Amino acid sequence: MVTANLETPEKTADSVHVNAAPVSFPRKAMSRASEFRNRLSPATKIKLKILLSVLMFASLFLFGKVDLNKAQEIAAKANMGILAATAILFLFSFVVTARRWQLLTRALGFNKPLFELVKLYFVGVFFNLFLPSTVGGDVSRCYYLTKGTDLHKEGFYSVLADRASGLAVLFLTATVGLLLSPDAASLPWQLKWPVFAGTFGTFVVLPMLPFLSRTMLGERNWISRQLNDSAATVFWKDKALIPISLVWSFLSQIVIVLCHIGVGISLGLDIPLWYYFVFYPSVAVLGFVTPSFNGIGIREWAYTYFLLLVGVDRAYALTYALMWLGLTTFSSVFGGLVYILSHMQPPPKNMEEGASF
Repeated sequence: MVTANLETPEKTADSVHVNAAPVSFPRKAMSRASEFRNRLSPATKIKLKILLSVLMFASLFLFGKVDLNKAQEIAAKANMGILAATAILFLFSFVVTARRWQLLTRALGFNKPLFELVKLYFVGVFFNLFLPSTVGGDVSRCYYLTKGTDLHKEGFYSVLADRASGLAVLFLTATVGLLLSPDAASLPWQLKWPVFAGTFGTFVVLPMLPFLSRTMLGERNWISRQLNDSAATVFWKDKALIPISLVWSFLSQIVIVLCHIGVGISLGLDIPLWYYFVFYPSVAVLGFVTPSFNGIGIREWAYTYFLLLVGVDRAYALTYALMWLGLTTFSSVFGGLVYILSHMQPPPKNMEEGASF
């Protein structure tokens, strides 16, 4: 993630101290947290993420009051035919998201065929789960996309915009589900306001970022220059690009919601259709923004929590969460096969240190 340098300029003997406002406690805390994070090596960060995921995953069994024997029986009785069809549909979702990415890369000067970008997407999920100590999935996608070109910043912008487009539709889908569903009023506000805030941020604040950066940071600020004077400006100048990418994001979310419905049907769960459009985006956002190892542990807790809210038995809720974990692991294994069969060379080990994701 790119961060602005918010440190106070060094004081000199000639400094003027008129109306100097004290630095607020939240700002001090954020500054110190940022300094501590920057001191950690990439390997240490990965270890901490893995530790958090292990603790969260283990606590689900220790404190979740789940009958493991019952969960095993539920999994054994699941409809394997529906699960197999769901797994195939889940793999197809990567084709849809790759098409979205293709639109964004073309706007930045790339001309990769769809098949090539689908491969890079699968390789990315493989790196996310099995090779986190080298480079992450987004970094690997950027590396292979820009390999042999001088469009390194453009590759970064394409991956960032691809992520933002997907995240925006996640928030929007959850918001629409909360507003239109007949029983959403019973859900606690602690779940609703982050979704509404995220939707506001992505659809109101994000489109205004170039203007806000010039106004609040100044035109010479590094972030302002990236938003107003770099290749990234195409995302604001091309009025059709982002709406079309959002359409592809929405289609992708529909496919993944269908996958969630498939898992529910395979377990015989009677979950309201509208609720799938609420809990899946919420869980996905939690897994994305919470520091953890590929969202593992966080997602399982979140799935269990959301399913309990609509009366699903604890054992069934945990089984659902574990089956979704199995589905994502399956896609990562498939990505590993793509990586091996494509005879790709691994990215440099030091690439993550210089990455801005």
